[in-house]
Amino acid sequence: MPLCVDDGVIADIGVVLDHSTSIVARGGYASWTIVLGFVTQLINAFPIGPQLTRVGVVGFSNKAWLQFGFSRYHNARQMIYAVQHTSIRGGQTNFAQVHAHVDCL
Repeated sequence: MPLCVDDGVIADIGVVLDHSTSIVARGGYASWTIVLGFVTQLINAFPIGPQLTRVGVVGFSNKAWLQFGFSRYHNARQMIYAVQHTSIRGGQTNFAQVHAHVDCL
């Protein structure tokens, strides 16, 4: 199902991306491809730009990290490239680490 929004919507969207091994444990790396596909659809659903919709991504497994903040990419093409070239890191699921990095978006 495609994601749809009205043109001209302005938003800051923070994505928390689980890189833990549990993502690929059952479905293999096809599961990771599905996760990245969802994030790609999300980006494509909004008008992306510095004065429009901005997207930031925090990744986590054992620890959390800022993959890219709201001001890193200025168009959907750049964001999608960054998302599609994200490799899963693996590790344990430690969601408690995320809160410190969400403020950095």
